[in-house]
Amino acid sequence: MQKIPVGQTIVQAYRFLFTEIGTILGICWFPALLSSLAGYFTAVYAAVHRPDFDAGDPRIEAAYTLLSVLGLAITIFAGSVMAVALTRHVLGRRSSGVVAYFAVGPVEWRMFLASVRYIAGSMVLIVVAAIIAGFAFSLAGVPLDPAGVVRANAPDIIAGLFSWVVFIAALIVIVRMGFFIAPTVVAEDHGGLLRSFELTRGNVLRALAVIVILGIPVLLLLVGGEAVVLSSALGPGLYKLSPAEFLQRAELARDQKLVPWQVFSGLIFVLGSALIYGGAAVAYRARIGNDEPRFP
Repeated sequence: MQKIPVGQTIVQAYRFLFTEIGTILGICWFPALLSSLAGYFTAVYAAVHRPDFDAGDPRIEAAYTLLSVLGLAITIFAGSVMAVALTRHVLGRRSSGVVAYFAVGPVEWRMFLASVRYIAGSMVLIVVAAIIAGFAFSLAGVPLDPAGVVRANAPDIIAGLFSWVVFIAALIVIVRMGFFIAPTVVAEDHGGLLRSFELTRGNVLRALAVIVILGIPVLLLLVGGEAVVLSSALGPGLYKLSPAEFLQRAELARDQKLVPWQVFSGLIFVLGSALIYGGAAVAYRARIGNDEPRFP
């Protein structure tokens, strides 16, 4: 198999975004709308029942938890629908002229389940890495309290280096499991996390470079949009607030700007999906060489 061509993958991913923007919007607007509506109603419920949260009402908290899980599931499934359609388009089954799209078939469900397993697996890896790092620091006698004094002696340095190694190992596994999920699910009968892990062997840094370069503009847009929302709602005294006061007022600011924020988030969802899934599909075609993709 060939190596992932980082430069070519990035260029073609951006080319896909800009030259196929009409098709991308046609494929993605309805799934993105469902995701935004799920987030909107969850946020509205939280805003309406904020006094009940402050009072610690268990029924309201349980209902909010259930609503949040349902909203997350809707978002993951909407992303899975977008991932399948965008990947198919890049791999050769073109979807030009699409006005509205939402497919619920075996491939979309496989993508949804693979995404759930990936999220769960990534969380488990991070938790395990944190537990191992904490155990290493406890053996070295390093206080886990952030206010504690950290000594620059050999055990402390070894524990710190070991913790870095553990978290880097977890990151490598997370990248390997996730990078090729969409193209392998779409193009292969037994694609998913394990197949993605196999295809990224010897290509971790290349895959990570593609993710970072394609993801940074999306992240900057998201952070910039949130900064605009907060600054317009909180005024010039934004940076003088204490952390606790900032978080409290930030929640209120987002509630006041909820509709434009959900619209903006939906747009970022679409652009980010087009870049990431388009890049993964391009890299997949390069990785498998001359093999023709097989669509289930």
